[in-house]
Amino acid sequence: MARLHDLIKQFETDSDSAQSLLGAFHRHIRHVTSSYPDAYFELGQRTPEALDGLANRTMSVCARVKKGRFPFSGRTPFLTYVQERLDDPPIRYHSFYAKLSIARELLRNDYAFNIRRNPRLRWKDKLHRQIGVILKEDCCPASDDPSSRRLWRSKNSGLTVVSTLDQVQQRLQAYRSEDTRVLVAQALRISGQPMSHSSLTNLIADIVGGPPANLELEPDTQQQNLPDVFVIRQAVVDAWEDLTDDEKCLIAALIRGQSYDDLIETTTRFRDRGSISRAVKRCGDQFVVKVLEAMGVTTAKPEATPKEIIERVAHVLLPLLPELTQSGGPS
Repeated sequence: MARLHDLIKQFETDSDSAQSLLGAFHRHIRHVTSSYPDAYFELGQRTPEALDGLANRTMSVCARVKKGRFPFSGRTPFLTYVQERLDDPPIRYHSFYAKLSIARELLRNDYAFNIRRNPRLRWKDKLHRQIGVILKEDCCPASDDPSSRRLWRSKNSGLTVVSTLDQVQQRLQAYRSEDTRVLVAQALRISGQPMSHSSLTNLIADIVGGPPANLELEPDTQQQNLPDVFVIRQAVVDAWEDLTDDEKCLIAALIRGQSYDDLIETTTRFRDRGSISRAVKRCGDQFVVKVLEAMGVTTAKPEATPKEIIERVAHVLLPLLPELTQSGGPS
């Protein structure tokens, strides 16, 4: 099997040789995401198509998006790997396996997008974390090999009969328990073989059922205390007018769906994700201040993130300024 370093060096000189390198990216993506739940993938599902898409996007970022942080220093990852003569271990580290790697950065972006919009995914992700704690407390890994996919077994498991996943689900239904710890223990006992964290989460989520896929929003009990919608809309417009031209271009780019990486690549004033985050927070704070003033509130700490605030602002701005969705941005 060819080394990543050699495949990347060949790709940098001949972009038509991408197929072998893409195959390597697919292999690493499948491995690094083996324990990630659905919430971390496009459309909220860990499917083969989502894995392929993540591999393609990871390679695309490595090939064309300049990164400000170490070790890239304003270069694309592939160019950095070649210029610094990095060998396979550090290439894998920065591309896939480190917490700040390219692949995990994309996973976190998908996670943030999915969790904000899907109550069932929020519930399932919470269940996944709860099961992770139980596995560490009550179970042990079936293998000490760090390169293999981690499977879990009960600490006191003896000789048992191996069951299929369908058989485990049918027998587990009979317990009718909502205690996650009990369900994990029984699932491993009935299975008769080690199981992965993700498999247990999917199995127990199906057993418990969870919240309905589409939860209706709870009625706003404070709606009667809010000022007229026109007042809020006017406050948002006033805040928009107070922004600089650069800040207006940033908001327009986010409304059009451009990612932080796209902005870094196409806009010289943004050198890294940190500079964009600071600009988004600054803009969000301006909108919040204006709206609070219109509501007659002196101090309040918004629960939403700066980017979520901008998304809500967009719902008000778009009907008033439809040109924001055009590629040229605000005039």
